[in-house]
Amino acid sequence: MTTPLDQFKAAIAAADVTAVGAALTHAEVRDAIDDGMFGYGRPALLEARAPEMVDALLGAGADIGKMSEFWARGFWLDEVPTDVAEHLLANGAVPTVHAAAALGLADVVRELLDADANLLEAPGGDGGTPLHFARTVEVATLLMDRGANLDPRDGDHSSTPAQWRIKVSPDVTRLLLDRGAELDVFLAAGLGDLELAQRAVAEDPECVTYRLGVNTSPFPGIGFDGGGSIMQWTLAFNLAPQEVAMKRGHRDVYELLMQSTPPKHQLKIACMVTDRELAMSLLESHPNLVDEFDDEDRMLLAKACWETNNDTEAIRLMLECGFPVGIREHNHGYSPLHNAAWSGNAEVVRLLLQHGHPADMIDPAYNSSAAGYAIHSAVEARKYEDADYGGVIDALIQAGLDDCLSGYPVGHEAIDAVMKKHLDAR
Repeated sequence: MTTPLDQFKAAIAAADVTAVGAALTHAEVRDAIDDGMFGYGRPALLEARAPEMVDALLGAGADIGKMSEFWARGFWLDEVPTDVAEHLLANGAVPTVHAAAALGLADVVRELLDADANLLEAPGGDGGTPLHFARTVEVATLLMDRGANLDPRDGDHSSTPAQWRIKVSPDVTRLLLDRGAELDVFLAAGLGDLELAQRAVAEDPECVTYRLGVNTSPFPGIGFDGGGSIMQWTLAFNLAPQEVAMKRGHRDVYELLMQSTPPKHQLKIACMVTDRELAMSLLESHPNLVDEFDDEDRMLLAKACWETNNDTEAIRLMLECGFPVGIREHNHGYSPLHNAAWSGNAEVVRLLLQHGHPADMIDPAYNSSAAGYAIHSAVEARKYEDADYGGVIDALIQAGLDDCLSGYPVGHEAIDAVMKKHLDAR
């Protein structure tokens, strides 16, 4: 049975103002309203996605200045929708220099720096400086003209302002690079700048072998000494720079980088961008390429099955090319099957099983099977309403993983229907 606090969290996640109001009639919910109960220790107010939700929460006593609770320093207005931030400011929220930079409030940033010059390098969310948060060229220029360090590293991701801004403010990233900030191949690929890509390769020829999330590279993954490179969030998880360029439509940058890319890395890239012709050509000329894979290479299939990637055709091509199955990735310890089950990708689950992935692998973190992952994702996380969780469970049961039937019913219509079918057939 769900508690009022469970109902409150679900209502916030669904952006249901009416249901939030109903949950707030309970004292236990009002007492916990400022608790960091959401992802990364965020209180309910920072989960609001509309001014109406802000009003409901403030009316129930939410602290307008409450930041998220996170080991690497919390966030506040830095990461909420602009209309929500503006509504909070109109209701009395006093912006920090980081919030002002994130909202593009150059005049406020200027006033704050005039009052206290030490704010120029002050740590904010994730330990980032105001330049990490600069949304606009105007704010970034102001900070740099005041003498801001161009390449400070934040405390969680050890990443630079240019790497932080590449997603939301690529014009700021380009400005930083023009002013002398540190270049890397992923920034060149993200911007689609051929000249920058040529420079990146000239300065570091090995950069064509890099991949975001590889812990032995300069761009480690989530869970490695903190959060790993911020570019997992600002560009993409688990991609090589060639793949970043291709997926953003920068074919010239892709081709330049591929010119000096070793064959085994070309094979991984071909699979990730679903270039079947290139993949098969590589295997024809280098039949034993997969045998050259190191431990990080062998983890790529599991990472391709992450919810952040989850490209069925890329995974299909990897399996056809002989990528080893059943290899856990080190960032979480999850197998390809666990990741596919969590995403509710029944087709990938079937593909993995057909290629020999063990159905009964248990993950080391939660001591759970792939079926447990699918059930938890469907019933508790509820991130993917259109996912085929019933198909996932059906495939796993057919593969012999029928221990999950003891938990029937689980409270998910499609999963329960599949479980009932198998129970009735006994």
